[in-house]
Amino acid sequence: MKKQWNFTLIELLVVISIIAILAGMLLPALNKARMAASGSSCLSNLNQIKLMIAQYTMDCKGYYPQAELAPLWGEPGGWTNQLRITAKAEKKIFKCPAEKDRDFSYALNCQQMYKKYSGFGAWHESDFAKSRTSVSRIVLIEETDNRINFAVTDSDQDNYTQETTPSNRDRHSSFSMLFVDGHGESVQYFDSSRMSYYTDRMSHWYSAYPN
Repeated sequence: MKKQWNFTLIELLVVISIIAILAGMLLPALNKARMAASGSSCLSNLNQIKLMIAQYTMDCKGYYPQAELAPLWGEPGGWTNQLRITAKAEKKIFKCPAEKDRDFSYALNCQQMYKKYSGFGAWHESDFAKSRTSVSRIVLIEETDNRINFAVTDSDQDNYTQETTPSNRDRHSSFSMLFVDGHGESVQYFDSSRMSYYTDRMSHWYSAYPN
């Protein structure tokens, strides 16, 4: 005769407890893997943007796309829309996969141009050719966080008049940065000893630039 096994309530509770303990041990590792995947996808977005900017500069006599006010996606103005028009960029590449609150996640560095022209202005290849700061250290595009005052639909994030340096690493435990030389990095914080927003100094955003 076959013997029938029945779990007692205590045995069932023990099994449930073991499963809960194992789940608790696995969740941190799963969350870490998920955040790492988001960070890799974020850098992949910046790599695509880099290629489209390279195409843009070739088509526009060395000029980089220019940021303007706060246009919506699909409008003529703004650096993301210019890449949409000239390089057929898709909206999704401008958003970090872990972004939950806004339609766009990346800001163009143009603080020096704003000071130089007393308003909107575009980088040109010649600005970097004569730069005293290595182009491997000049930030071109950076991932922003939600403490920064951008509208949800603002497709043209930039640092003309406000600091965009990210400080909250909740998305994927790091920030994605694209530098002028074309390389991307995941960084823990803005290190002004090895990265800059300017061509003439190693500097954070708020460091004074001659008007």
